[in-house]
Amino acid sequence: MNSKKKFSAMLVITMGMTVGTLMPQLAQAGDADMGRRGVEGSVSCGGNHFNRNGGTETQRSTFVLRNLSDDGAILLKRVRVYNAGGAMIFDSSVSGMPAFTNNVLSNTDTTLDAHQSAQLNIADFIPTQGRDNRPLQTVFDWSAEEPTLSLDVTHIRSASDFDPATGAVGKQYSRAHSACRTTSLKPFNYYR
Repeated sequence: MNSKKKFSAMLVITMGMTVGTLMPQLAQAGDADMGRRGVEGSVSCGGNHFNRNGGTETQRSTFVLRNLSDDGAILLKRVRVYNAGGAMIFDSSVSGMPAFTNNVLSNTDTTLDAHQSAQLNIADFIPTQGRDNRPLQTVFDWSAEEPTLSLDVTHIRSASDFDPATGAVGKQYSRAHSACRTTSLKPFNYYR
């Protein structure tokens, strides 16, 4: 057998062994990729709701949730609020989804479509907190059925005049905002 034929035979054997070795791995990769690829995550924010200065001032938190994607929806799965000691004082999986101020999200519709924004005021679902229970931490759990940008959440803290006799909120004189932090982000498969 000449050297050219030997080389061709060796090449065929080597390629056959390589393909034979890779075939089970390729079949396993196909099984692992079944279904549509999705993503899920959690976003954590600071927060507060308390009165001070003899009850004449109220400090509150507002959260603005945004789907910044051009397409694809984000499903808000759960909202949790923890006090300063780490005790959970609100869980939407028990109490139901809180009412969102602009009605974009609700207990019956928890989907943020592309470019939608929703506003949640903590005063609407958390009672005033005492000194030992604040500051608060709010966690938003979400998922999307396809790759998308992460849920964007901004925390806005405001201070306003408050009438303790009537409960009326007066003029706002302080406002600050900060970005919340993505604390968990992972892909997963939707099997259909």
